[in-house]
Amino acid sequence: MRDLVWSAFMVLAAACMTAGASADMPQRHALLIGASGYDEERIGPGVELLGPRNDVALMIRALRAYDVPDANMLVLADGLGQTGIDFTAHGDPTRAEIMAAFSAMLERVRPGDEILVYFSGHGSRQPQPEGAPVPEANGFDEIFLPLDIGSWEGAHGDRQAGVQNAVIDDEIGEFLDGLRDRNVFVWLVVDTCHSGGANRGAGPGGEFRTRAVTEDMLGIPLEARIAAEQRAQVTRSGASSPRPDSAIALGEGGFVAFYAAHSGQLALEGLMPKVGAADARDNFGVMTFHIANGLLAGGVASYRDLAYRVLSGYNDWGSRAPAPLFEGDLDRALLGQGGAIRSPQWHARFLARDTTEIEAGFLEGVGEGAVFEIIVRDPDTQGPHPSFPGPYFVEAVEVGQTATRAVLTAFDGNEAARALPGRTAYMTARLADPGVRLALSVVIEEASGEMNAREQLAVEALSRLAQANPETLIAPIDFRQPGEPADVRIRVQDNAIWLLRGEPDIIATGRNRSARILLDDASSADALMSQIEGELHKLTRVRNILNAASALQGSRGLENLQYEAFVWQATPPRLTADARAPDDWACSLPDPSAIPADAVSFEELGTSDLNALELSHCDIVYIRLTNTGDRAIDVTPLYIDSQAGIHRLPFLGTGTSTRIEPGEQPRIVWAGLRTFDWTSGYPASAGLERLLLLAVERAPGAAIPMDFSFLTQAGLVRSADGVVSDAERSPLGQLMSMAAFGGSVTRSARTRPALDAQAGTILFQWRLIPPGAEG
Repeated sequence: MRDLVWSAFMVLAAACMTAGASADMPQRHALLIGASGYDEERIGPGVELLGPRNDVALMIRALRAYDVPDANMLVLADGLGQTGIDFTAHGDPTRAEIMAAFSAMLERVRPGDEILVYFSGHGSRQPQPEGAPVPEANGFDEIFLPLDIGSWEGAHGDRQAGVQNAVIDDEIGEFLDGLRDRNVFVWLVVDTCHSGGANRGAGPGGEFRTRAVTEDMLGIPLEARIAAEQRAQVTRSGASSPRPDSAIALGEGGFVAFYAAHSGQLALEGLMPKVGAADARDNFGVMTFHIANGLLAGGVASYRDLAYRVLSGYNDWGSRAPAPLFEGDLDRALLGQGGAIRSPQWHARFLARDTTEIEAGFLEGVGEGAVFEIIVRDPDTQGPHPSFPGPYFVEAVEVGQTATRAVLTAFDGNEAARALPGRTAYMTARLADPGVRLALSVVIEEASGEMNAREQLAVEALSRLAQANPETLIAPIDFRQPGEPADVRIRVQDNAIWLLRGEPDIIATGRNRSARILLDDASSADALMSQIEGELHKLTRVRNILNAASALQGSRGLENLQYEAFVWQATPPRLTADARAPDDWACSLPDPSAIPADAVSFEELGTSDLNALELSHCDIVYIRLTNTGDRAIDVTPLYIDSQAGIHRLPFLGTGTSTRIEPGEQPRIVWAGLRTFDWTSGYPASAGLERLLLLAVERAPGAAIPMDFSFLTQAGLVRSADGVVSDAERSPLGQLMSMAAFGGSVTRSARTRPALDAQAGTILFQWRLIPPGAEG
């Protein structure tokens, strides 16, 4: 279980308990640990975090929405009183108090209970002592850093030795095992990372930072690290299975885990959400924020549903997006709800005849373009008021942290109501459609230092673009002021216009170089404006297609489409003397008739569509699709690469139709991965990439298969030529068309029509890494 705990902690919650429930009934508990105020004199400069205290307050709020009593929450968090939450922490997150809390919870829980064990703070790793009974695959113990963390004390054969006061993954594992031995279901959430070599610098735009402390800062000597790595190499050499070391195996108690990052990757905190004025936002862990959003917004029945919601929050980060990790019994009913879907309602206040203020905002998962149904209540019966049957639908036009201003709108075939009831009406609001934000936010960073003529021309072009009439642009772009949150930051430097998405600073060289537009003497301001706008449109299309697809992920309309994923991993050949790179070799073509016998299923690898595998040059991914229903299903496979390209993928064999008939032999989609273009001699794609399956269950008699290949258009501007297809006219086609080609006036879209039309998406992701590069 020992690799379990440390790529990042995330959420858990438990069975059902109401205020008057019997003590013998299963209960829900939570142990929430958040460490913020780390001592710079003890560790080093820049280690204090602002997010964990807010994370814990947000999780308390989310758990209350699921009727977890305050008395069942044990909270260790410094600074909780600064968050405004009406809850007093039980202590500080020191090592002694954390270990005491473990013991207290083991005494408190009973068989059948559920518990959320939550960590937020800094993580790191330390060399595992030689001769440890359960050797780690990488030679290191992952550690959580309490507030009283010290420095390296050396290893003396005792696993407690190492970094003073560290909480080791084995200790957390023993605690979780103890809970599950008592037949308690455990939800573990870890919002931290353990990559000791991770960059601790600020994240994008100085707003985000990583939750890791380097091994150097903890005083761990280089020789101890090298020795641990050498021991790990010996341990790994005897392994023959392609399956990575598993975390916690499922047992009597049951277990599910959400981690903020894969091993060696970053967990981030920063001002959330990535919209709104800085003074209206707070620091949160990125993963915690999206978990709480999913819980507070409702509409999720299982941990898998919640995981899909969390992943959708990462679409704005581009190819360098952090990749959360999910494990365990993900199809378990969320927080002991028995499969019921929570549909929260919030108070709505009359502002004007067509405007209301709803007591829900970004923290509840409300997005731009969200649609609410307003229900007028009878104050005596609390039921719908017979004099105001409605329907009244309103669309969000201004979203804050905990409040939304919304105006009357048409929705779901209903015309907009003429007016809302007056100020004395008692109104509640339920979320009818969460909406999809389509506008791309952009910040043009202020120029620093002297600029040459080319760079000055680029600054002029950017200024003119930002001041242009938004309705004349080819994509919905919101230009914001420097220092505000944004999806893309633009900087003019070193004879180039740099487009920064997820990186904290320009990466000028290497395979991960930041996107850029090179400047030359032939450029004009008009030409540069057009070129910049085109590149932003390309980024907008990819981001929006992912957002729209994520909103349909896990749709119950696709219960009859089964899918299995496999990967065939290439063996690099011996390179020739004139090889231009470690991946300068031609890839083999796949077997045209079947998945290779030596391909390994995602299930064997202990992963799924929720998690990002690390793959490399010439690997091939296969998706086997089976229609188990009695209606045809049309499936379009699209590949979204790290360079914002969208490509239509082929099926194995000679058939090209997107249709899968009932009872038909499984169809197989394949994707050949490339990090180097062997013919051109230049590096190709690398980073986080996705395979998207757009699927629609068709009515009997539907003659022409739907094919959404129009989304792969090579140009940056959609051609006006051609006939609009049935696929484009369909509810799913309209949603995806708005996401890809909606134009400057299309700021948001609605998902409900596509869901009603039995449409949905399946989304796989992996991190494509060139040979020899680090994940």
